[in-house]
Amino acid sequence: MEVARLVEPLESAGYRVTGATTFEAAVQTLAERPPHLLIAAERLRVVQRPASGAARRFDHPQMAAIVTAGAKDPVLEAEAATFGASCAVAPRNSTEILALVTRIFAMRPM
Repeated sequence: MEVARLVEPLESAGYRVTGATTFEAAVQTLAERPPHLLIAAERLRVVQRPASGAARRFDHPQMAAIVTAGAKDPVLEAEAATFGASCAVAPRNSTEILALVTRIFAMRPM
């Protein structure tokens, strides 16, 4: 799912959103101003092991994180859970995006 399709419905619902279209842009955003919630495409590999030196979920323990995948993936779910992240099938429309974010914030308020 392209970043704009994630950002627009969340902004319309009143969330302050920053989108990143590359791994490097995501790392820079995390360094400058960690968000309350990170939604990362599995292919960006934003949730990484500490030895990698890249952006790491546990650098920002107050931040909720969701890793999205194209289909249900038990291995990715287990890996995401190791880092305290949720794993979800990538939302296909604005209703699914808002439901996913609402569910995450209901479990972990800002």
